[in-house]
Amino acid sequence: MLALRLTLAIIFTFIGLVGVILPVLQGWPFLILAFLMFFPRHRLAETTLLKIETRAPRVARLMRRLGVGA
Repeated sequence: MLALRLTLAIIFTFIGLVGVILPVLQGWPFLILAFLMFFPRHRLAETTLLKIETRAPRVARLMRRLGVGA
């Protein structure tokens, strides 16, 4: 699971940086996902997941399965 989480974090970081450069693609959602993947036990990760759960419960479930949050 750790290898998968780190791989996804690197991919999300790359997409986020491309999104910052290109005006067509929004980069900030991918940078937030990358942060959650790189620092899964951070207090900010847990509060972000709590906010995401109301809007995107599937994403929150997937993130919890990958080990993000307490």
